[in-house]
Amino acid sequence: YGGAGLKLSAAAAILEEIQRAGCNGGGCHAQMYTMGTVLRHGNDAQKAKYLPKVATGELRLQAFGVTEPTSGTDTSSLKTRARRDGDHYIINGQKIWTSYANYADWIFCLVRTDPAAKKHDGISFILFDMTSKGVSTKPILLISGYSPFCETFFDNVRVPKSHVVGTVNRGWDVAKYLL
Repeated sequence: YGGAGLKLSAAAAILEEIQRAGCNGGGCHAQMYTMGTVLRHGNDAQKAKYLPKVATGELRLQAFGVTEPTSGTDTSSLKTRARRDGDHYIINGQKIWTSYANYADWIFCLVRTDPAAKKHDGISFILFDMTSKGVSTKPILLISGYSPFCETFFDNVRVPKSHVVGTVNRGWDVAKYLL
């Protein structure tokens, strides 16, 4: 898909060198999570569409929407919903500490697609454009004045069902290895 084909240990070494030089490797780290998830769990069409653009830098797939204000790091208690509407999902909710949401082109978001399911079921990963109608961000300024994190809001965001990565309602199977 246009990447260098390096192993995870090489990625760790690259991040270590970025940090050792006094820079922030967070943007690379976020991109590795999202890109790696598409590589391992995405279908062939998703891999062909997104990964070459990530590899060339044309697509910044850095925003990782998982943590929520009311559930924190208890990902299985997330409340952001994706309701099925024909060939689309309608997403409503909020994320906090969303990595690089104010810089990313797309977000990789964990949403509840079946609110009646057991706590660890009914969760899906979905990719969508940060410029979609109904998406807004509010940077969380750190003491340094730098803002790698945002509050991210979703108000009736319409996303094609083809943007679900992995199996619908089985996002926890993916998430438990990432978080």
